[in-house]
Amino acid sequence: MNKEQRQIKKIIDKAYSDLYVLSNITWTPYRDEIFDLNKKDEKRHRFNRPSSDFEASINDCAKMFTVKNIAESLLNKNKYSIKDLINIRKSCLYAQSIVENYKDKILEAWKDQDIKYLADLDYISLIDWKHYQEIISRRVA
Repeated sequence: MNKEQRQIKKIIDKAYSDLYVLSNITWTPYRDEIFDLNKKDEKRHRFNRPSSDFEASINDCAKMFTVKNIAESLLNKNKYSIKDLINIRKSCLYAQSIVENYKDKILEAWKDQDIKYLADLDYISLIDWKHYQEIISRRVA
């Protein structure tokens, strides 16, 4: 993991940690529920592939998707519908429901976060920086 990736990871870790407020609302630890869904999806995605193919851990990616899903839902509360459930990660719809129910708590916890930045997090930037830079350079050209 290079310097830029470590910086992204640091931002993700802080945003994820700030979501601890979602663990103390009811008997269900909502942050952990989304994390577990994302971790399961990431494990399935990496099945039978060497760990050297990825510059970030499964847990790092699961945290990133947890933060990203919640941030996207804050910016667009109607991004997904029940119809989308068969085409998207289940965590996306779960995050949207949590935001719908606990938006104020999340916004308070993330008052110092750049929600747009969190919503725009890119999986490729965490797992393959070189490929990410190639993609960015093609967009600019």
